[in-house]
Order: sequence, then C-alpha cells, then structure tokens
Amino acid sequence: MRYFRNPNFISFCFLILIKPGCISGIPVLGILDTLLNMIRIMLVLFTLIVLFKNAQLLPVNRLFGVTMLVVASILWEPISTLTGGGSIADFGALMNDLGIALVCYIGLRAGYDSFIEGVAKVSGAYVLINCLTVILFPAGMYATTKYSQNFFLSYRTAWFVIYLLALTTTLLWNANVGSRFTKRFAIAVAVAATLSMILQWTATGLFCFSIGGLMLLYCTWKKRNPFKISTVMLTEAAAFWAIVIARLMDMFSFLLVNILHKDVTLTFRTRIWDNALAAIRQNLLTGVGRLDAAQMEAILGYGVSHPHNRYLYVTLCFGIIGLALFLLIVYYANKGTINLHRVREGRIMMAAFIALLSAAQVESLSATGGYAIPLYLIAAALHCREGRRKEMGEIPRHMLTARGKTTIYSRKI
Repeated sequence: MRYFRNPNFISFCFLILIKPGCISGIPVLGILDTLLNMIRIMLVLFTLIVLFKNAQLLPVNRLFGVTMLVVASILWEPISTLTGGGSIADFGALMNDLGIALVCYIGLRAGYDSFIEGVAKVSGAYVLINCLTVILFPAGMYATTKYSQNFFLSYRTAWFVIYLLALTTTLLWNANVGSRFTKRFAIAVAVAATLSMILQWTATGLFCFSIGGLMLLYCTWKKRNPFKISTVMLTEAAAFWAIVIARLMDMFSFLLVNILHKDVTLTFRTRIWDNALAAIRQNLLTGVGRLDAAQMEAILGYGVSHPHNRYLYVTLCFGIIGLALFLLIVYYANKGTINLHRVREGRIMMAAFIALLSAAQVESLSATGGYAIPLYLIAAALHCREGRRKEMGEIPRHMLTARGKTTIYSRKI
C-alpha cells in the first residue's frame, strides 16, 4: 500500500494506463506498444492483490460506492455486448478501464495529495508534449486509415478528456500546494492546451473549456459555493432535449446558414442522431453492445462510426442500464456539499464536470471515456462526508509499518 503514497508511482501507473495515441498509431513502435500492454496487465494484477490484502480497511463510504458503480459500468459493457449477440473483442480496453478505477481508488485511499500530484505530473506533461508536436508537425506526425493528421495524443478529437484531466488535476495540485512551481505548471498546461486546440481548431474543446472556465471564474469572483450537480445535470438534460429531440437549432438557421455558412443539419449530424434514436428504440434496455466501426456505420449511416453524442452512444451500445449507470456515477460522485476548506477544489471539480457534460452533447468519447474515471473518483473523495481525509477513508501513516503492511488497531476508521 505504501507505493500508492508515492506520487512518482502514481505517475508511473498513469503512464501505463493512459497510453499516448502515437505509440499504437506508429507501426515502428509496435514492440513498445506490446510491452506496455504486458506491463498494464501486471499492474492490474498487482493492484488487485493490494486491494484484497487491504480489504479489511475498506470503509463503506462514497468513494467506495462510486468505485463500485464504475466497476459495475465497466463490467456491464461486455455483458451488454454478449446479450446483443456480439463478442468481447476489445479486452484490452476493459482491462485498462478496470486498472484506472483500481489505481484511483487505492491511490485516493492511500493519500489524496500524493495521488493528485502524480496524476497532474503525467497528464500535464502529456499536454505539453502534445502541444510541442502540434507546433513541430503542423501537418501531423503520422497518418492512420481513419485520420491523416495525428499527433502525440492521436487525433485532435481524442485530446479532450486527457486535456480535461490535466487541467483539473494541475489546478487541484496548485490548490493543495500553492507553490510557485505548481502555479507556473498549471498556467503552462492551460496555455499549451489552448494553443494546441487553436492551432488544430478543436472547437468542441475550446467551447466546453470556456464554459467551465467562465463558471469557475464566476464562482471564484463571487466567492460562492459550487453549483449543485443536480442543477448542472438538469441544464444539460434541457440542452439535450432542445438540440437532439426538439431540434430547436432550426430556429437559428439564419445564424448557421447565413452567418456561419454551415448546414442546418451540422454536416448530417442531426440525421445521424435520428438513426441512432431509431436503433435505440429497438434495443432500449440492454443496447446493441460495443460494435466495431463497420457495424456502427451500418446503423448510423453517412460513413460515421459514432453518433457524435455521448448520451446517445452509451444508450445505443449499452441501453438504458448503461446510461443510468453513467448518470448515477456523475450524480453520486458530486452530490452533497464540500467542506469549507475544500471549496476551491469543489469549484474546480464543478467546472470540470460542466465541461465534460457539455462535451458529451457533441462528442461520443467512445475511445477515451475511461480516462474520465479519475474525475469521478476525485469528486467522490472530495464529497466523502465533509471531504476530510478521515471520512474519506485515507489510511493514516501511523497504521503503515516499515514494510508497507497495515496494522489494525481497535479504533475503526
């Protein structure tokens, strides 16, 4: 357990679990890709062993509950696929998501501050390196069968969740430590993320980060508590109904067509949503399961492999059960109030989830959705009772022996 108190070990874990897209996309790096996959399996097994050895110290609190919901959501994906008549082809992605959930849970249990520092270092470094590749290779580092312009973190639409994780954890790290280095590092990550998204014009990321950032600045300026997650989710539900169901965007055709010179269908996106809704009605409860690109194109049409909407994607693939698990994770992780000593961190997490749920309106996040798991568990850790380490279930240092084993005292955590 002591290893998970070391921020460098946490960074190592996320170096393995959040693999840059270029490693899988560049053929010459195939050996490294295979090696990292093998290390990932060993890391997941090691994490399971640590979890079972310390099972007697697991308090039934919000962090534990959200972790169980995340694990249930991960396991529901292959179950839904099998019930839909498919086969579990992407076992590696399943193992990766499970590994992220376990490392996050044990890391937050062992030490919140060291966990945040470890994740912030590696995710922030990813953003800086990706921005550097965007500047050095404006036409792209490499090409794949799907996209011609790919960079360190793969194609530009795949950056969002990693960027969100980096911006959130670097801000949390600065809120915890408040040193000159953490402040400069957070600013550098924010500037690099913005610059790379402008250079490659990632409109979704810029728009959603702007919304989250403005809400963060507003709450900080007014010195008010974060917005309730129920308010955020109801606002997103209203936006989903207006955009996808009611098609109120037709009312703004003068803006889209005459000023922005865009198609009212947003390049067939609304028609893709219609096809997705038709397929959802036929498999409402359990969904059709995880499909490959060709199978998704057969359902959605127009040569697309995902419906450009996270809520539609989850419901289409994993049914109402999958959507309910996703929404329950978000709600339960953020429900309640934050301790007065954690208000700054609460505002940061509020902004992160506003950006995440807003991006879900126009992006499926099919390949990178698992990278948002740390955000769920960090939010749950901050909302455990009053957000204090004792209620969060963090193991005190005096209960760890020199060998890293845990000594049980009569006092219950």
